[in-house]
Amino acid sequence: MYGKYIYGIIITDGEAVLDISGLGGPSPVYTIDHQDISCVVSNYFGKEFSSMSKEELVRCLLAHQLVVEQVMKEHTVLPVKFGMVLTTSDEVRDLLSQGHSQFLSALGWIQDKVEVEVASTWDRGQVLQEISTEPEIMCAREAIANRLGQTLEERIQLGQMVKAYMDRRRDSYQERMISFLKPMAIDVQPNALVSDEMVMNVAFLVKRANQAEFDSRVRQLNDLFHNQINFRIIGPLPPYSFATVEVTRPSLEKMEEARQLLGLGEVISELEVRKAYRRLAAETHPDRKPGGEIAKTWFAKLRQASELLIAYCREQAESSGNFLINIRRLRTDEVQYLRFAEIGGVAGATHG
Repeated sequence: MYGKYIYGIIITDGEAVLDISGLGGPSPVYTIDHQDISCVVSNYFGKEFSSMSKEELVRCLLAHQLVVEQVMKEHTVLPVKFGMVLTTSDEVRDLLSQGHSQFLSALGWIQDKVEVEVASTWDRGQVLQEISTEPEIMCAREAIANRLGQTLEERIQLGQMVKAYMDRRRDSYQERMISFLKPMAIDVQPNALVSDEMVMNVAFLVKRANQAEFDSRVRQLNDLFHNQINFRIIGPLPPYSFATVEVTRPSLEKMEEARQLLGLGEVISELEVRKAYRRLAAETHPDRKPGGEIAKTWFAKLRQASELLIAYCREQAESSGNFLINIRRLRTDEVQYLRFAEIGGVAGATHG
């Protein structure tokens, strides 16, 4: 596979070669410009991403993010979603031309701002021990102990009761943590919790000039929670969670599949797409209608179909270009640069 791999978009005055190595080898990173903005790219000679193993994808993703984060040191960078390859420099300029107003608007919004991840963990064993002293839990244990034997149903019910207490405590802690940090942030985006040991995993969009003050406020949470919670600060990062460019090419086949999935006709509007998605999402959301991986996969397909059609409607209204351009918040399942293995067991508020 050969092409121009795109990392992000910056405001520049002319084209330049950057002192950074690109994804997949020694190819240098450079810029391709159109008017006052540029794509940060490198020549790509690697495999199709769809044919890569999970391990290969993770290595490429980390290399992608390393380039974006190096560029961020000198420029405000609007990240492009991992895996975007165009064929020629002219095609890259076509993308910049078509999305010029969107890209400038997004760059203006994230100017002089950084993303800061705050993750917190607790000692799950200690929390379970504390919950076991709750009157309701103690009564349930005693009631079971006073009978001969213990049924599987009773053990499940007791486990569900303990989990409900833990979830309520986690929710209460999260609310207090976010409320304490939110006044220092421009925007907030929760990320997925990947373990029972994790209490909070949230991205904050912070003015670069206020980052030291924000970090200090995170450290104050140690006192607020009497040093019983471990906090980890990851950043500064590019605004992955708040403004990432996703580019797709219109495909009649994919458009038709998306329309059918959402039950829409040939002529559609963004409002119609949103209404159809909300209706079907309410009926099939995994939290409301549990069904394991099948339910999650179906819900993800609905979401992807709606995003494709919304991007199409917007492009039809604004231009007749070759690309569907969407600048959006990354979903929690797509924010992959934060690994829980890098977080657990770190006392106090530290930087990653």
